Amino acid sequence: MGTKKIKNLFIVATILVILVSFIGCDLSDATLQGAAATSRKLGAVSSQEELASVDTTRTAFTATVNLYQDYANVVTQDMGNSNHHKTIEETLYSYQYGPYGGTIVSDWDLLNGKNVVMTNITNYNLDPVTGEIGGSNHSVINIVDDYGNVILSLDANGNLKGSLFGAEINMNWNAKNSKVSGVKANGKVSGVFVWMGFNPETNEVVQILPNGTFTLTGSYK
Repeated sequence: MGTKKIKNLFIVATILVILVSFIGCDLSDATLQGAAATSRKLGAVSSQEELASVDTTRTAFTATVNLYQDYANVVTQDMGNSNHHKTIEETLYSYQYGPYGGTIVSDWDLLNGKNVVMTNITNYNLDPVTGEIGGSNHSVINIVDDYGNVILSLDANGNLKGSLFGAEINMNWNAKNSKVSGVKANGKVSGVFVWMGFNPETNEVVQILPNGTFTLTGSYK
């Protein structure tokens, strides 16, 4: 074989080695990138699973209670406009009083069988002719035991809309503090509160003890 042919073969072999080296690098880089992407995906899945695991640690619950107004001690301010008022002191109770009140019925043991003392600050408009009422409401809902100790306090904000014959109240709430260490809870409270009754047989307005039944929903951990 001639020297020229040997040189040509040597050049071809060198080029092949270089090409194989580049291809090997590309494949290696692609493999590393693929492994990194797979690792990121697995990490994301793991994070999602951890979040789901955290979410499932919360326990859903419902609670129902009837509350009546201490109407003799309601303090209301007129806000300039003849229909605009603000209740700055109002307290609702669940302590049994004839057909009104009664302890909480709930699937959460912390609440079940307890009483409620609820204070309200309500900014509202009231039509003196139709009795229509609407506005915003802030409440502190205290869950109390048989000795009157507050075991859980809820801070609630929302609105009311309807009439004196029945107004829907809807609020979001968060637990402020609890006698049970570490309890965290939040949710919604809704109900219909009635200030005046109506007798359809006589077409007359009937005076009643202002009251309403409320349903508390949410979760805790």
